[in-house]
Amino acid sequence: MIKCTAVMVTSTPAPVLAVLSHVRELRDGHVLCELGENHEDDHAAMLDDADEGAGGAVWARWNDAGVRTVLLPWCPAGPPEDRACGLFMDHGSVHGWEVIDPTTEAIRRELAKQYPEYYPEYTDDAG
Repeated sequence: MIKCTAVMVTSTPAPVLAVLSHVRELRDGHVLCELGENHEDDHAAMLDDADEGAGGAVWARWNDAGVRTVLLPWCPAGPPEDRACGLFMDHGSVHGWEVIDPTTEAIRRELAKQYPEYYPEYTDDAG
């Protein structure tokens, strides 16, 4: 499933940016929804991975009425390859490994042309 294209422009104060300086999306002044397209709940973007004791992450959740930040536990699901979902519990769309970002895929296809040994999944790809 293709990634949701919702964008939220942020006006994050400088002190908050200093605390979350490793989060690129906030420095750029926007966050992108990480859920699959046509999800039924609020848009969501992870802002910061919480410490191990919390067992989750801080997420921005937004809709037309406003935005909020919430600490949400990780989705416990994982496919047979033992990769984690990467989204929060009860995310209401497909799992993270099923969400395809077209830009990232295009970059991987180009890199596979130059470095096929690092991208074997694209070596027999005609597209």
